Amino acid sequence: MNVALIALANDEIPVTPPLTLAYIAAVLEHQRHIVRIYDLALTSERSLTRALEPLRRFHPQVVIVVGEQISRLEAAVQVLRSQNSNIVPMQLERDKLAQGQACATILAWFEQQSKYDNFFTHSHPSPDLPLKADLDRLPLPARHLLALEDYGLRAVGHELQTTVLLGLQSDTDPIELTLRSPTQIVTELRSVSREYGIRHYLFPAVSLTIDRAWLHEFLTRLTDADLRVSWEGSVDALQLDESLLAHMARSGCEKLRFCFNTNEVFESAARRSQVRQMVALAHQFHISVLGEFELDSTFKAIPHLVDVTATFGLDDATFTIRADTEVAQTESEAARKRYQVSRLRQQLIDRFGFAIGTLLWLLHNSRIGVVLRDERGMDLEEPSDVPV
Repeated sequence: MNVALIALANDEIPVTPPLTLAYIAAVLEHQRHIVRIYDLALTSERSLTRALEPLRRFHPQVVIVVGEQISRLEAAVQVLRSQNSNIVPMQLERDKLAQGQACATILAWFEQQSKYDNFFTHSHPSPDLPLKADLDRLPLPARHLLALEDYGLRAVGHELQTTVLLGLQSDTDPIELTLRSPTQIVTELRSVSREYGIRHYLFPAVSLTIDRAWLHEFLTRLTDADLRVSWEGSVDALQLDESLLAHMARSGCEKLRFCFNTNEVFESAARRSQVRQMVALAHQFHISVLGEFELDSTFKAIPHLVDVTATFGLDDATFTIRADTEVAQTESEAARKRYQVSRLRQQLIDRFGFAIGTLLWLLHNSRIGVVLRDERGMDLEEPSDVPV
């Protein structure tokens, strides 16, 4: 049976491969279906009708369409109904760790439909396969159905990068995670490296420091495998130490994403000092550091907090503002602009001292004509003096 899997576009930048669909595709191929994946996020500039035109050449008997927003799902189903009778809409986030649940749902749907005489299927469901609970029991995602080079993921040196998932989200508790076997992850990295020649990987959605024992085993197995690959992942900066950073570097870590608890870091001078120390240690091991900050738009001290982040020595930073979509985008861009200006000032101060560094920074701004205030009214030329 021909089965089309459609991932609707969202507002994610950069766009990442829809691995949940790739897992579903692998399971369906295991059931001897012919599967294609259509990721509309790669053609978001096209109208929905134009983006779905390639389905006519494939002639799918079943169309599974996945999206985050109900309105977009309804619009896609409306267009698809004129061409396809069997449509399965699923509301699912692109980066949500729900592969087992999604695969089990789809297999259950196929099993139910196969009971009807007019529904042709070669599917052989395996009720003993605990798809919901054990990601390691799933086949490796069908990456051959994805144009991996078309996604916006790039490593520190701008090399092609792709994602590998580390865990599975609980059906009952979205916070609870089941981490994959380190051996299985290393096996997948070896397979992808050999088949696609990709040497750089991003481990999304899961903090590596959530389970220290698991992390130690994973880093050890990855180091022993000597795959000569590099990787990037998220961590809690306050859970790091020199020995752990050294272990990460030996295993191929090239970049860490520091996910910050705003209140925990900004309200404690000791913790701010610890963050600076971890950033400096990471740089000693040639690991790049990106800071990811989530801020509340109702918090009036956002400009001051952005200035504080500029003192951490990060290689870059991103800001997510908790607010309505349009407001959040404007606020995030304003915070980003202020960070870039504040970071330059801090770099000059670190190199030349406070007085000369500030003078050079003011001269630089006057020479290039920096705008005094951004959209939010944040003063870009005079970042606040921040505590260390």
